Amino acid sequence: MTRLVKLILLFTLVTFQINTFAQNLPTGAIAEINVGEGPVNAITYSRSANRIAIAAANNIHIYDADTYEEIMVFVGHTDSVLAVAFSPNSKLLVSGSSDETVSLWNADTGELIRTREEHTGPVNAVAFTPNGEKFWSASNEDGAICSWHSIDGGEDAKMAYMPTDVFTATAFSFGGETSARAFDSFSDEAIVKAFSKAGRKVDGGFVRLTGIYQGGHSGFISTEHTDSVNVLALYASGKTVVTGSADKTIQLWNIEDLWDIEDTDPTKLLHTLTGHAGGITAMDFSVNGKLLASGSTDKTVRLWDVATGQHLHSLTRHAAEIRAVAFLGDKALAGTASARDKALASGSSDGTVLIWGLDEIMSND
Repeated sequence: MTRLVKLILLFTLVTFQINTFAQNLPTGAIAEINVGEGPVNAITYSRSANRIAIAAANNIHIYDADTYEEIMVFVGHTDSVLAVAFSPNSKLLVSGSSDETVSLWNADTGELIRTREEHTGPVNAVAFTPNGEKFWSASNEDGAICSWHSIDGGEDAKMAYMPTDVFTATAFSFGGETSARAFDSFSDEAIVKAFSKAGRKVDGGFVRLTGIYQGGHSGFISTEHTDSVNVLALYASGKTVVTGSADKTIQLWNIEDLWDIEDTDPTKLLHTLTGHAGGITAMDFSVNGKLLASGSTDKTVRLWDVATGQHLHSLTRHAAEIRAVAFLGDKALAGTASARDKALASGSSDGTVLIWGLDEIMSND
């Protein structure tokens, strides 16, 4: 009898702790991860491995996407990890860091396979090709986009794009087929002349641009932001790009036919999204392309309807600015009938990650 009473008391205590934890979560959240170090700068998800990779401070933490328990930690970078990506088969993971290196890891064991040191600035973006045989890296500071082989023996290439070597934001589409780079141009006469000819207002030789590079083609958008573009995101094959700025606004652009700088068309701006009380720091498209998540220095995450530009939900309770948002869905399924996101993860500069249940959030509409 005494043993039975103890078991009942233990069960009651565990149930109470679980319920208390659940009650402490904000509305719509299904889990909270305290990484133990910060800030959280990047989050990526692997459906086939059912794992979440969280870049926090100098390390990469791998979590089970069902239990949200930590599986392992990748240690090797000597400065903040800024970007992470799983290979399509989830066997590899690539990371870029403020230590100016790109590292390739065995995603199953955490073993460091090799490190590339050719960049001369922080590495802000990484992506694998669809077949996983190569991966891409880019640095805002040194202006370079590099292509690397996932296994030794292949020829690596390094490329830098003009008209500037200093960018304010860089992003790859899933698979790296398309890249976007934002920069502030003050004095490049060719750029200013081309945009003036296209009917865009150029004030005193100043224009904020986003360059799009795809399959050997390039085009430029003259954004309508009043401050620098801090973050970029591309959907699927790169036909839609979103720009997030320090001016607290987000702009959605259709870039499907944007391959000639002199044909830049102001009507390619689809929506301007307003509502954040701070600069935009993170963005991600849902796998089905219907939702956009944005994070800000105002400590909130917002969900938007991509088709209409309508604000759908504000997700609150982070105690510090948002540094990363990521839909937990398989990007490779974008555009297919199977495209569906499991949840949304948001990471903060205080080292915490909240997992938001999309079904619960959207059912409250």
